Amino acid sequence: KVGADKIWASIIKKYNTLPKVSKVNPDLTDYTTNKALEGVFKMIAVEEKIIRTDLNSRSTTLLQNVFAIQDKK
Repeated sequence: KVGADKIWASIIKKYNTLPKVSKVNPDLTDYTTNKALEGVFKMIAVEEKIIRTDLNSRSTTLLQNVFAIQDKK
């Protein structure tokens, strides 16, 4: 309603014309969606590392069964 997407697009289109800059997506909705997904996948990676390295974090039967073969090594 306030036009932030149009302001963003205008500013970023000008920014993207500068030499030697990393190009930024001028579509605000697409940009924020992608950044949110990056954050979600980063947190999944953090949790997965904990589950893979800390035996005590495998508190459910499902996780214990999934990693049973790995734990025997």
